Amino acid sequence: MSHILIVDDELGSRESLKAIFQGAYRVSCAANAEEAAAILSQQPIDLLLLDVMMPETDGIAFLREAHARYPRLPVIMVSASNSVRSVVEAMQQGAYDFVTKPFDIEEIRRLARRAIDGNSLSRHVENLQEQIEEEFPVHGIVGRSALFQHALADARKAAATDANVLITGESGTGKELAARLVHALSDRSAEPFVPVHCGALPESLMESELFGHEKGAFTHADRQKLGRFDLAGSGTLFFDEVSEMSPATQVKLLRVIQEREFMRVGGTRIIPTNARIVTATNVDLREAVHTGSFRQDLYYRLSVVPIRLPALRERKEDIPMLARYFLTQFRAGLTCRIRDFTAPTIELLCAHDWPGNVRELRNLVERMLVLYGKEKYILPEHLPDEFHATNGAYSPADPAQGINLADAVNDFERRLVEDALRQANGVQTRAAELLGTTRRILKYRMEKLKISR
Repeated sequence: MSHILIVDDELGSRESLKAIFQGAYRVSCAANAEEAAAILSQQPIDLLLLDVMMPETDGIAFLREAHARYPRLPVIMVSASNSVRSVVEAMQQGAYDFVTKPFDIEEIRRLARRAIDGNSLSRHVENLQEQIEEEFPVHGIVGRSALFQHALADARKAAATDANVLITGESGTGKELAARLVHALSDRSAEPFVPVHCGALPESLMESELFGHEKGAFTHADRQKLGRFDLAGSGTLFFDEVSEMSPATQVKLLRVIQEREFMRVGGTRIIPTNARIVTATNVDLREAVHTGSFRQDLYYRLSVVPIRLPALRERKEDIPMLARYFLTQFRAGLTCRIRDFTAPTIELLCAHDWPGNVRELRNLVERMLVLYGKEKYILPEHLPDEFHATNGAYSPADPAQGINLADAVNDFERRLVEDALRQANGVQTRAAELLGTTRRILKYRMEKLKISR
């Protein structure tokens, strides 16, 4: 239950406000700034109702102090005077709103609910953003391949503008990470980044989620709800899998983009929006337009700056770097000894097609650390069966061509040893560790296979 603190030197005013909110909220009261400061230091408060005129420390002075110590705490100033100067000063010091006595009971209840809900949702969005940043750190964008660098260059150019961006790519290529990069490099980086996963929201809830709703708009709508456009403010609103959006919602989104305004469900007030729109999809939206499942006019509005993220199989030169990046990232949170991948393991990773793209690689590295954390290196035999069955790494010639089995085995072993030595810069002890063997056995193999130092 949300907790309201009422600060007023008049007993009658305190009791009146307490009666209005008691039952729906926990309510604490203070007769002066000193009592209020003690309560704030002892327990979490969700809303402060603060009288302007108080002895010793007045409301404006205490507002300044409270805002400095608790910058996220919404404060509604209460006064018997509607002096413009008092209102302006209160808003300049960070007050959420200002009401005058005698006040309308329903109005102050709505105002309190809006302040509490808005603050709660803002904290929720910030928590989600922190979780997303841990999961998809913007500075964790890894890759040097030409295709990937071209996509990053497009993202940087788009970030310098307010143009709508459409990010395309297969599932797992990092579309949300690219969207967050566009936001982080833009002038809106200090504002919220609010994701909307179109495929996860049922059509019946989509409009309310996007635009919010007013109290009584439909059954069980017992209070006003802020939508994603409210939460985004002047930040970035990211629509993931926008192709899953229903035709009805497509029409509403098109209107918001065109008019830069929206209306809450059940509301009558037009609300302006300055949010930037970034969308992503793993399907061909042009084909969806051709088949009639996606509006052509909306497509052109969304794809002002198109960015295509290449599949991992198109940027295989990035696989060793990505694998080692994920190894370092997960090793910090897991108690494991693994230092690196052996050269044969890297070659197997590079030969894989990666239908799940970067997400699949990330999950595989985490799995290897969990299962083989006591090993020093990730070896080829640690990889799942599909890495040995579907790639061409170290495969001997076709027996139908008449190759001798012993020659094929020696060829396979020679390539393993040579690659390990190459990765170890010729240091045999290091190469032996990469191969999971001893220096003595490695030296024996080198002599047998006639591999020079």
